Amino acid sequence: MKQNYKKYLIFGGLIFVLLIISYFLIIKNTKSKTNNDSYVVPTQEVLPTVDSSTKVDLKLIKKGEALLTVTNEPKNTSTIDFELSYQVVNNDVSEGGEGTVEQGVIGKCYKQEKEWQCGESNNGGSRKIILGTCSSGTCRYHNIVGSIKILLRFTGDYGQKIFEKEYQL
Repeated sequence: MKQNYKKYLIFGGLIFVLLIISYFLIIKNTKSKTNNDSYVVPTQEVLPTVDSSTKVDLKLIKKGEALLTVTNEPKNTSTIDFELSYQVVNNDVSEGGEGTVEQGVIGKCYKQEKEWQCGESNNGGSRKIILGTCSSGTCRYHNIVGSIKILLRFTGDYGQKIFEKEYQL
């Protein structure tokens, strides 16, 4: 009888030790997951937005060319950078030739007399943004689907501020 008693005692002791080890492993994993989540560092700086008095206007001049103007910018603005992003019909056979792909344009805005105009110089003193690609004087305009998202970054003695909005052309 003593032989069976020793076997049960050893077997029970092993189960007890395994339960204790399992408990500590589970607690340790739970704590390490909780601690990692609490130390997430943001990868982007959050910038304040311009107030509602700032007016941004996007107009289509002709197919593939747009005029982006800004008025009532924040006081003491020294530069404005722009980024336009939009979806275009995918005609590239190597990429499947169906659906849409993301395209965009980046650049600077320039102070005119009463407003800021964005993009490259146009005949007649105004500026324009090409919604496509140009090479050797020939332009291939994008077939835009949906809205155009505009992101403006204003810089001045106040630091930086942004403006974001979607426009339909």
